[in-house]
Amino acid sequence: MRRDFKHLVQHYDELTAHQARWKTKLKARLRMQGVIVTGERLFSRTGRTAVLARIESREVRTAIKQLYEVLDQSVAAQEQARMLMLRAAQSFPEIKLLRTVPGVGPIGSCRFSAYIHTPQRFSSKRKLWKYSRLSVSHRSSNGKPLRRPKLDYSSGCGRLKDVSRKAFDVSQRLRSDNGFKRTYQRALETTHDKTHARLTVQRKILSTMRAIWISRTPYRDHVSG
Repeated sequence: MRRDFKHLVQHYDELTAHQARWKTKLKARLRMQGVIVTGERLFSRTGRTAVLARIESREVRTAIKQLYEVLDQSVAAQEQARMLMLRAAQSFPEIKLLRTVPGVGPIGSCRFSAYIHTPQRFSSKRKLWKYSRLSVSHRSSNGKPLRRPKLDYSSGCGRLKDVSRKAFDVSQRLRSDNGFKRTYQRALETTHDKTHARLTVQRKILSTMRAIWISRTPYRDHVSG
């Protein structure tokens, strides 16, 4: 059952990436026509009508309409995949618990559950960070560093890193206070480095999700903060 669930999550992720590629291609085609539009309104029904009206060539306008049609098909397929994934998620009790974490919604919970499979596979949170491509690699020679420390992308699952980044962004936008906001502010005051502070919180988010799954208890803010 978990293998099938992971397949559904991967299917959703692949369709999401496919949709993003079509949006990028559409923007590039429009730029070639001198049409530059920012934001998601470019893809809305009213927005695309205004955009197409700015293209002088009828033939080019028809070609770009076809790109919009393919994008619409991609969006519809992604939505169907999302519904399949969420229905299957009802069989896994940890997903409901993971959704109690600030910034973690139904999609992030499904992705974490599918790609982790079982939290006991990681004996420590640092091993989870490494698998999620959030650990830092250091190279040295004769005790001297050869380069600045950087994230280790040599192995692991980059989609878990994406889960933590999306959860970070949402947690910081929440109106209510939460432990991840406080952790970010403390890290920023200490390091004066936004990237460093953000990565610190991303690691904390994944560690919190692992702990919740193992303990089978919902998120408690006073513990996280």
